[in-house]
Amino acid sequence: MKVLYNTCFADPWIQVAKELKDKHGFIPMHWIGNQFDNSDQFVNKAFPECIYYPRLDLWRGVFPKEVEENWEIAPIDIDFLRKFSGYELQAIKMMDRMDNDQRSFSFMERQRLFRNNLKKWSVYLKMYKPDLVIGAIVPHRAYDYPLYLLCKHLGIPFLFFKNSAFTGRIVHAKDIYSISDNVKDDYKKYQNSLLNINDFMLSIDNDILEGYQKVKGDYNSAQPGYMKRQAIRHKQESTIFGLTVRLFRLISDNRDKYFGNDAYLIKGVPSYYKERNKSIEKSRLSIYSHIRRKRKGVSIKKKLKKHYLSLTNDPKFNENYIFLPLHYQPEMTSNPSGDIFVDQLLCVDVLASNIPKDYKIYIKEHPTQFRAHSEGHTNRIKEFYNDLLLYKNVKLLPIDTDPFELIKNSKAVATITGTAGWEAMVLKKPVIIFGLSWYEDYNGVLKVKDKKSAERLKSFIENFKFEKKNLLSYLKAFQDNSTVAYFDMGLKEKMNQNEQECVENLVNFVIKSINS
Repeated sequence: MKVLYNTCFADPWIQVAKELKDKHGFIPMHWIGNQFDNSDQFVNKAFPECIYYPRLDLWRGVFPKEVEENWEIAPIDIDFLRKFSGYELQAIKMMDRMDNDQRSFSFMERQRLFRNNLKKWSVYLKMYKPDLVIGAIVPHRAYDYPLYLLCKHLGIPFLFFKNSAFTGRIVHAKDIYSISDNVKDDYKKYQNSLLNINDFMLSIDNDILEGYQKVKGDYNSAQPGYMKRQAIRHKQESTIFGLTVRLFRLISDNRDKYFGNDAYLIKGVPSYYKERNKSIEKSRLSIYSHIRRKRKGVSIKKKLKKHYLSLTNDPKFNENYIFLPLHYQPEMTSNPSGDIFVDQLLCVDVLASNIPKDYKIYIKEHPTQFRAHSEGHTNRIKEFYNDLLLYKNVKLLPIDTDPFELIKNSKAVATITGTAGWEAMVLKKPVIIFGLSWYEDYNGVLKVKDKKSAERLKSFIENFKFEKKNLLSYLKAFQDNSTVAYFDMGLKEKMNQNEQECVENLVNFVIKSINS
């Protein structure tokens, strides 16, 4: 079986690929890798026949020469374009993060990149005929999302995982918009079992139980680790001195990539940012340009934050309201995982049209949207917040409002795929979601996908009754169909897991997921 590994970090995926090759006959044919984990060297050493693709080249639509030179062998399938036309807009929306100043990457240029990527991946698939694509996470980048769509159209398995509220715990997603049916089947089994609450508590793993108990406490102790790390990074990059120090640390840790006639300080830093008046393929930033763009982004975010705060009011906890915490964008949690609800105004429109008339919608912006290190300025304009307030029952809240107090006093919580949904489950509230989530099959969750499901909102909220056994049944089913591994960037430092255990878990889970 010939495998394309999609943006898999060297540690642990090199060892996973070795195990899959030696024990199951999965031959690594191509590897899309990251520039800053030395995966090019590790892949070449472990699999000399495997061809390595740097991901930042693919971001810019730069494919290997052998693919570029065979442009004409694979015409774009017009039936595919018609069938998947709605996804083209999502792919173009994914490119927001590539347009650092909101003015350098026009619609025509974005559509060109998407169509060219479709063309080149069509050539690739015809030339090399991979049997399987394996990636760590949901395909959500300008280069791997078109590949995913083509694989889906052609029936080529594309394996990836959906993470959860528990660090390193993942579940198999059968496609971008739904998790494995095995979770739902086991959930029904446990709901109908004779196990009592104590039996369930004893059978659930510590990482899940600890996450459950944290949510039952206060927000400071339950706050996701990534939120704390982002706050630290925001402080580091809030000043030009801090940003410069961070960049030069990066340079010192990767000296061979930055110094020399053919290195980044001469050729320019590879990135996915589109430069104005240059094609995306030829866009490369100098260190100075990179710092300048970062500082410009900080300035834009400060203005956006000031405007947002001017529109906020404190909550009234005695009101009937739905709590809708906005997602940070651009990010895969809303695009593609939210499908058409990547437009969060559409979530508000659906809620406003279908909840009881006396309900408010309390909306709070994600703190990371305005943080110095983020790309939040590429996905918000002032008019976004103005348009939210066109709905008479919408209230914008200060960013520092306690999320747990908002959840506890709400009638329901709405989110695309966010952690707030999990927190609401534990805090005994009904949850409305608009996208792919590890908890989507819990029967205290309503997944809005169409007009019919949207029309159920009022009755769903009013008829919801919390049962602890029901929640524990779902957690047990999720546990049985998940695994724990440092499968993606930065997780190894946060987990107490050795390489052998991680590799074994991922190998077994890959085989199980393929066979399910």
